[in-house]
Amino acid sequence: MRKFVSLAIAFVFFFTLVMPSTLAQAQADTKISLKEAIEIAKSKLGITDSGYDFSSSYNEYDKNKSWTLYWNSNTKGNISVSIDADTGEITYYYMWIPTSEPYQPRIPKYTRDEARKVAIEFLQRIAPEKFKQAKETDTPYAYQYDYYDSNYNFSFQRIVDGIPFPSSSLYVSVDKNTLKVTSYSQSWYNYPVPKPEGIISQEEAMKIFKEKIGLTLQYNLIPPQSEKDTPKVILVYNIYRNAPIDAFTGEIKKFGSYYYPMNGGMGTQGKYGREYPSLSPEEQKEVEATEKYISKDKAIEIVKNSLPFSLDDYKLTSANLYANYYYPVRSNPTWNFSWNLTKDNKYYYVSASVDAVTGEFINFYRSDPDVEKMEGKEPKYTEKEMKKIVEDYLKKIIPDKFKNTISQETAVPEPSMPYNYYYNFVYTQSVNGILAPFNSISVSVNSYTGEIISYNLFWADAKFPPAENIINLDDAYKILFDNAKMELMYVLDYDYKSPETPPKVKLVYQLNFYNYIDAKTGQIIDSMGKPVAKEEKTIFTDIEGNWAEKDIKLLAEYGIIDVKEDKYYPDKEILQKDFIKMLIKAIQPPYYYPMPKSSEDFDTYYNVAISKKIISEKEKNPDSIVTREQAAKMLVKSLGVGYIADIPGIFTINFKDKDKISQDMVGYVAIISGLKIMNGSDGYFEPQQPLTRAQAATVIIRFLQLNR
Repeated sequence: MRKFVSLAIAFVFFFTLVMPSTLAQAQADTKISLKEAIEIAKSKLGITDSGYDFSSSYNEYDKNKSWTLYWNSNTKGNISVSIDADTGEITYYYMWIPTSEPYQPRIPKYTRDEARKVAIEFLQRIAPEKFKQAKETDTPYAYQYDYYDSNYNFSFQRIVDGIPFPSSSLYVSVDKNTLKVTSYSQSWYNYPVPKPEGIISQEEAMKIFKEKIGLTLQYNLIPPQSEKDTPKVILVYNIYRNAPIDAFTGEIKKFGSYYYPMNGGMGTQGKYGREYPSLSPEEQKEVEATEKYISKDKAIEIVKNSLPFSLDDYKLTSANLYANYYYPVRSNPTWNFSWNLTKDNKYYYVSASVDAVTGEFINFYRSDPDVEKMEGKEPKYTEKEMKKIVEDYLKKIIPDKFKNTISQETAVPEPSMPYNYYYNFVYTQSVNGILAPFNSISVSVNSYTGEIISYNLFWADAKFPPAENIINLDDAYKILFDNAKMELMYVLDYDYKSPETPPKVKLVYQLNFYNYIDAKTGQIIDSMGKPVAKEEKTIFTDIEGNWAEKDIKLLAEYGIIDVKEDKYYPDKEILQKDFIKMLIKAIQPPYYYPMPKSSEDFDTYYNVAISKKIISEKEKNPDSIVTREQAAKMLVKSLGVGYIADIPGIFTINFKDKDKISQDMVGYVAIISGLKIMNGSDGYFEPQQPLTRAQAATVIIRFLQLNR
């Protein structure tokens, strides 16, 4: 989903309106005129311009020419389309329709499979030749079924000679409730692609991986699971740097961020890795008055003594004391400062932070407005010279921590920078020769001036277990290669020293492993220390043709129904514990409540249900069968209107069996039937009848699709 958002923003930023004279001139230089571009967009996308204001723009970038067309309306929404001005191909499409309904998470009207068919039909119409070369990409579950996204998002990756080319892909979003395509974009490169001839074998690549990249024994930090817990450090086998291997030469490739090591646990979101809520003036005054915290003046003195440059000409513009509420590692409040300087019509900025308890210098950043002068010039400092500058600085300001670190080979140009201005150096804590990647020091240097531009300390106080009773490295490699594949793929190789030079397409081997191996148990675990199960898509074999088949599949698709076996038993009565579990998983995504210990851990869901007053402690009866009126009560309470249902004498019920409804359930049945979540049959509600598992799936779907 993030990729779709970033692409949309990029296009909005990229295509800007130009003067009419530019448009007129452009028409003489393009094979597709503006008129033809409009006709292509309207015919292929079914755009009707009635009620819209129209405008357009023209742009050239890297030898690519494009028309961008805009249809805007205060009532009908906005449409943007980009057309290749030489080929007439639609390269970008975005549609937004305003709605008066308040946005809320809900189960959609259509399944992902239904939306996929729409996406495929769209691509076959809009980009048929590219689509023939593409294959749908498997997306991680968390992003594939984003509970709060109104769209299903699909990506189709280019395949060349049977080998994936991830940088060349097609992206489509389809509305979950209308099945309309809401956006389309492509990232497609036509650079020469090397043939997979004369390449090293997969076995050779695995041998190179083992010899030159390899697994290392590391410490991994597991954040606490509750407020009462403390962070836990475990030993894992992890890939030091999951870099690609050139399929022709066996060389380890340094492709920007590919070369950055995989940090365990919190990675670079360590002790000070985020913004914290500011204290109110009253709170700040009280905090400053205590002896526990250093004063603002003392903190500023620490900053000035720690910076590798002078602040004499700078003006202090802000000073804030932030409480540290970062949950995984609770730490001390911090003093945060900003300074600025205007000189020779240029704006200079410095920010810095200090631990308000220990006085430790945490980070600083300085702007570099003079960097524009470096374009086209050769760097003055070598990597070795810059590294000495960094290490001399660290020996001065944090000698005790620095002496217990190991340099990590990340000194490549920052991937976000168009030129190799800045080099980043990272030093990771080593405990008895074992890396602890969650504790690190990062420093960036301007390769032209030799000036340190930024410094960040990510350090959590942790207790490190001894390296005892662990599996050996050979066993770890066997586990790794049994659970990960060395895959061939095409990647783009940019020459950061020559930014005007087009990238080259390289054929590489990449190991597709992004988890950890528990060094004591040999289990594959994630960054939270939880076992990673192999993804095996289970399909219910007993729901085909069932009247609730679509509802059951939809709930399973969103993880609301567990799919642990191949049968759902739709006609069996549902137990209270299963209904509670489904209901809690339906009304809020799992990251809003503590994760259950296992699929049989029903207490977690009961605790949430009781706290939300969906059910009382007295009503808890896990293995009892849920009746229809009991289900009605739990659903109404989930809507937060149980207090209305409890008002006596205000509800009228027309069901033929209304006398069989418990007196204290009348309001709940009236509300749930009035909302058409539970309708009854042939005029009967059948309040005492058990709710079947098929019926449970359907009422939860109706409950989630309710307009509230």
